[in-house]
Amino acid sequence: MKKILISNDDGILSPFLSRFIEAFEEVSDEILVVVPASEQSWIGRAYSRHKTLTLAERKSDFKKTKIYTVDGTPSDCVNIALGCLCKDDLPDVVVSGINIGQNLGLPLLWSSGTFSAAAEAAGAGVMAVAASLQLANEFYESCRINHETPPKKLDDILRSACAHCANFVREKFESKDARLGSVFNINYPSEYSSSTPFVECEPASVKILPFYRQDENGMFSFKYAIDGGRSVGGKKTDIECLKSGVACYSSICVRP
Repeated sequence: MKKILISNDDGILSPFLSRFIEAFEEVSDEILVVVPASEQSWIGRAYSRHKTLTLAERKSDFKKTKIYTVDGTPSDCVNIALGCLCKDDLPDVVVSGINIGQNLGLPLLWSSGTFSAAAEAAGAGVMAVAASLQLANEFYESCRINHETPPKKLDDILRSACAHCANFVREKFESKDARLGSVFNINYPSEYSSSTPFVECEPASVKILPFYRQDENGMFSFKYAIDGGRSVGGKKTDIECLKSGVACYSSICVRP
């Protein structure tokens, strides 16, 4: 692959970003990274319509990679990258991730900034991939909250997932199976290794339950809650795969 665009929703401080870049430098001649200047998880397909955005180049320690931040959403990042930074030389693939935590099920996927960044590319007619790594509870605070460098156990898992993702993208691109107008949505289980099975799945159809709990002062706080996860086809769902420790991907149409 000649050129890849990488984005995410965890922002420039994501402790997973450098490993993702390293993996894709092995399969691409050139990488452009455009990510949010701050974390934008759960922002979905939002655009910063009522805000003037700043694009800033950041120092890169990678041979093939230029890095930029945008003080906006993941959708802003990909839109600006495709429309301005590389409008005359579009990337072969846009890859969003690798996300800290899984992204599963419809319609909840549309709440994910990771998925939405890839959907932006799919809508523009570019091959699009979203990749996520399920996070064990023991690593949640250090990685998701404090953006700390992953400990060795998690780093080994992360390296394996990133390498697999890079090779998956390369193979799909080279086989001409880009599925333009769709997003390949990949999820790796929390104990992923190179020997973990990897299968094609269906995005689970989930029922969204009330997310907000009201306290005695009348204030509302968020608590994740879904119901179901039933299959919408003949394959296992993404939720079922992760529950059984299997890595999986689905192809989700964005632009028919």
